[in-house]
Amino acid sequence: MFDSIKALSQLGPMMAKAKEMQSRLAEFQKTLPFIEASGSADGDSVRVTANGRLEIMAFEFEPDAPTADMARLADLCREATNAALRAVQAQVQMKMQESMGDIDMGAMRTMLGQG
Repeated sequence: MFDSIKALSQLGPMMAKAKEMQSRLAEFQKTLPFIEASGSADGDSVRVTANGRLEIMAFEFEPDAPTADMARLADLCREATNAALRAVQAQVQMKMQESMGDIDMGAMRTMLGQG
């Protein structure tokens, strides 16, 4: 019973933290188009750039890219695209953690019975 009362006493501060987190997340989402990363394949003969919204921003082909072999070129494009998406996802995750900063999610997870 006392645990329930204690949990209820933490509800106000946790709601304030949740509101702060929601605000920070909304601000963070505005930065997603400006987070970019590239991935390449076959050395750098094929390079792809993606943004934080997981949108492909550019494809670049070096003169030595195998443009006559469409199957090989498709494989290289897929490989470079996947590398770019992995790289930008890692950047987004790192920047999100930075932007959330001092918000302690542990207490909120405990309150929700997930910790």
